[in-house]
Amino acid sequence: MTVKDVLDYLNTIAPLNTAEDFDNVGLLTGDETREVTGVCCCVDITHAVIKEACGKGANLIISHHPVIFGGLKKIEPWHPVSALIQNGICAIAMHTNFDIAENGVNAALVELLEFESLGALDRGFGAVCEPPLPFVPKGLAEHCKAKLDLQCVKYSAHGAEKKQLSRIAVCCGGGIDGAVMQAAREQHIDAVISGDIKHNYWIEAENCGLTLIDAGHFGTEKSAAHALAKIVTLQFPQVPVFSAESECDPCAYSC
Repeated sequence: MTVKDVLDYLNTIAPLNTAEDFDNVGLLTGDETREVTGVCCCVDITHAVIKEACGKGANLIISHHPVIFGGLKKIEPWHPVSALIQNGICAIAMHTNFDIAENGVNAALVELLEFESLGALDRGFGAVCEPPLPFVPKGLAEHCKAKLDLQCVKYSAHGAEKKQLSRIAVCCGGGIDGAVMQAAREQHIDAVISGDIKHNYWIEAENCGLTLIDAGHFGTEKSAAHALAKIVTLQFPQVPVFSAESECDPCAYSC
């Protein structure tokens, strides 16, 4: 089994050509003809993840976020790409193409929250969901905090603390933009769960009567590593596949 075998299979699960134009997915470091000795799956490639991969004999890391992103012009000694090259580790990124995949990150988030998916929200990004029972805004925030094992969750109630939220959208990572907000209004969504929500969208939500839940970028996407590991394990049982245990939210919180 080669790196190309893994990449070709992932391309059938979450086609690389479905990624956003700004994205950088696929094989980012290494030789696709190399035989795979083990696979480490993660959200972000950090030095801790690389060290763990080396220690467990994995020479392929599949990450959600691309390790090369935003026009990298020089590989500094501190950069993870330098460590990947030095240790002979190949790196594959499955980012926005995996967000929208049938069994991708948004699907994993819906499953963690124990909601029922009713379909896509906007351009394939995000999912419209129905909870078993309606929530009030604070109750939905507490539900997200518990199910996603988070220290803090931000939410808006916009003066409607007792509003019943029965039609909910999830949009993993920093998924909220103007198009998502418009789609939420058009589809009569009561609340949107996402991360990295900008100030202007909190104000827009207050003005249009939409509840927002900010469960953090990492909080809404940390299931990506397990989802990737499950997919690769089922297809390639002959090699060790694992989610990085060294990975954690890069932010600390005082709540």
